[in-house]
Amino acid sequence: MTLLTLVMVSVGGWKTFSEMSERDRMAAELLALDKKSGELQEAIDEVQKKTKENLEFLSTRIETRKKEASEKEVFLKSLRDQLEAKTSGLSAKTERKEELSSEIQEMKKQIAAVEKEVEHSRNRIRSFALSLPDLEGTISELRASVENEKQRETEGKRSLLTYESKTRIYKEHFEVTLEALQRYMYDRPWLEKGEKLSVPYLQYDFQAGFLGLPVGLERGIEKGMIFSVRANGINLCRIKINDVSPRNSVGMIIPLFGNPVELRKFKSFDLIHL
Repeated sequence: MTLLTLVMVSVGGWKTFSEMSERDRMAAELLALDKKSGELQEAIDEVQKKTKENLEFLSTRIETRKKEASEKEVFLKSLRDQLEAKTSGLSAKTERKEELSSEIQEMKKQIAAVEKEVEHSRNRIRSFALSLPDLEGTISELRASVENEKQRETEGKRSLLTYESKTRIYKEHFEVTLEALQRYMYDRPWLEKGEKLSVPYLQYDFQAGFLGLPVGLERGIEKGMIFSVRANGINLCRIKINDVSPRNSVGMIIPLFGNPVELRKFKSFDLIHL
């Protein structure tokens, strides 16, 4: 019965320490979640900052490109007006035909260059406009990730609170059970068959064949009891109690059981009531 009780106490203690270790693990995981959430928040803040800067930069570039395109379109219109004016006056200035033809070719080149630049500006504006949804999608994904981490953090805190409550209950139960077992162990004045009694030392007289025990009536020792003396699980000898006082007793070594001389090799012993 004592062995079963000790096993129950050991299981209770183990479960308590296991719950405490689980709580520590959950606390470490919660700290890791807090750190990861902070890193993600820093990342989203940095992305938002860069996105804002990029948007401002893009808006400025778009406005600049629009202004440049408008100016170039005005310039293009001016060139076309000039071309039309020179073309209309060509019939009246036949002597400058070759010169005007050269100027027309140059103007056409300039017009082609301006049109190419305008088209390039329009393409860049379209590219900037298409990139904006991708940036907004990235921001949305990061925000969703932060929300998920916050949810996991909340669940971790709730779980940790539950483990603390369970650990406190198991600890209280363990302490009450241990106190009851100790009270039962030391208050009852008898020893049952098969029960073990540990002693820190023995006094022996091998010539007389006696052992002196540092326990007596207060620990349930009675005259005539027979004990098996063990150390580290080894049966060393058997004794029969011949004399007993409240705190000490003397036992006679029973011949032909074990090797009593081996008692000298050990410092503490277990007495098993037979």
